[in-house]
Amino acid sequence: MTRPSDGLKADEYVLSAYPVHEDDLPGADDPDLFCGSFRSPRRFSARGRVGVLFRLVGGGLRAGFRGLDGLLTPFRATSPRAVILVLALLKFTVSYKLAIQMMPIMRLIEDHICHQHYRLGPEARIPEMKCKVDEVQRDLAWLQGWQSLFGAVVNMTVAFPYGVLSDRIGRKAGMLLAYTGTLGAVIWPLLFLARFPEASIYLILVGILFFLVGGGVVVFFNNLYAMAADVSTAKDRASNFVFLSVGAVTGGLLGPVTAGFMMERHGPWAPIRVMFLVVPVILLLMMLLPETLRGRSAGSPPRERLSLGAAVGEALDNGLHEVRESVGILRDRNVMLCLAPSLVQGPLGASHGQTLPQYISKYFGWTLAQTTFLMSPLELGHLAVLLALPWLSRAITDPRGRFRRTGCGKDALLARVSYFMIASGALIGGLSRDVVVFAAGLVVTTLGSASFPVSRALITGFVDPEHTSRLYALASMADTLGSPLGGPVLAWAFSVGMEKKGGWKGLPWFYVFFLATGTWAALMLVKVPKENDPTHLESDDGIEIVGYKPVAGDEPRDATPVRERSV
Repeated sequence: MTRPSDGLKADEYVLSAYPVHEDDLPGADDPDLFCGSFRSPRRFSARGRVGVLFRLVGGGLRAGFRGLDGLLTPFRATSPRAVILVLALLKFTVSYKLAIQMMPIMRLIEDHICHQHYRLGPEARIPEMKCKVDEVQRDLAWLQGWQSLFGAVVNMTVAFPYGVLSDRIGRKAGMLLAYTGTLGAVIWPLLFLARFPEASIYLILVGILFFLVGGGVVVFFNNLYAMAADVSTAKDRASNFVFLSVGAVTGGLLGPVTAGFMMERHGPWAPIRVMFLVVPVILLLMMLLPETLRGRSAGSPPRERLSLGAAVGEALDNGLHEVRESVGILRDRNVMLCLAPSLVQGPLGASHGQTLPQYISKYFGWTLAQTTFLMSPLELGHLAVLLALPWLSRAITDPRGRFRRTGCGKDALLARVSYFMIASGALIGGLSRDVVVFAAGLVVTTLGSASFPVSRALITGFVDPEHTSRLYALASMADTLGSPLGGPVLAWAFSVGMEKKGGWKGLPWFYVFFLATGTWAALMLVKVPKENDPTHLESDDGIEIVGYKPVAGDEPRDATPVRERSV
């Protein structure tokens, strides 16, 4: 893959509508596109008929998108700056869509469970406050818990093969395919809630299977960030990613407010209609993007064409090899300790996105629409923390300042403070019996919003740059292993709190306090390298560990110092 060189002006780097290697991409009549080659051409088997159907549908969609793509050619982004702007707008609209649909769907699910609990027909109107009984809220909590877990498992399963497919058919095509599956996963629960009022609510989990088409939101955002990286130089890559994050946070800020106001006045279906109005805008923005994936350069020898299955298998073998090689990184105790934030990232996110609105609505007598007015300012605080992070970093590393930390020391300090704030806010929330005190705890928690990026920056400092991808693979594995610690455990804690009453009500937040405190303790045990005294170690596996002067009893096994580098 080629990217604009650091010395090339962004505006002079013009992108084409299609990749250079477009003639290498599988066409509509290529049997390898979806199902690989037929083993026997003599029998027109069921597999062959399915293959023909896929090729016909794929060919029709390809032709339709090519026609629309041609009409939009004069308006397509052709410079890296324009591409980053369109990507930021795309992430804003997608984040806005996800935020505006979250609370209405939760309310519709609650109403569905409520009607079944009171054994009333769909035509009967039940006030929302009557749906706050323990039985209804328990079913709602468990449904969200299992939905979170199964969604994580499916995303983990399909993210890798669809990542390989995106490298074959292009980032833009992979993004469109992923968004198609995401739309199906949203439409199914809405169709189910509208047309099957007497069916079991757990049938809504069938919608997760739509993530098998394209890989869902995970693959969509992976392609989005890959496109941003394709058009970025090493100098502006970080600032471009921050620009994308601002778009996401802004969408997450405006979405809940819009949903709350509309739900208060027109019911939960009104923001759902607005959500569907946003879908064409998202598709238009995707069509305005060029294909950024580059093929082989002119004059280079042609590469061997592999079927999709063979390509996935080869990439999987390479990935497993990388994982086996990266185990050597775990010989450094610092790396092991710095994986704790990845392990708890999923549960902390589930507590904010699922448990928080349900908890406020259940125990403080708020409607789900009203909870959005509390959650939106939290997103504003999150944005403020992210914008203040560069200033804090400069203040902490200033050699004339009070802290005078190294880069690694700065990351360690910010990570420890962030998880301490999360733990403190969760403890306040668990002990509170008043919404004002609970909101104060949420404000304290928001001060730890930068926990994940600074933790990722901290762990990166303990390996050489060429091993960063291996390190991120381990972090992703830890994130996946932490998924069961989120939805199901939070649902159990919420249910036990409702059953036992009293101080047990805050059990979900005591659980969050336990996770955040454990992570803070792990980060406190990290040995930050001293300034002007780093040590470079190399293990028998060839994994290099930098920026760490070992103390007694803390050396990586079989590791020997090979050289020292000055700062």
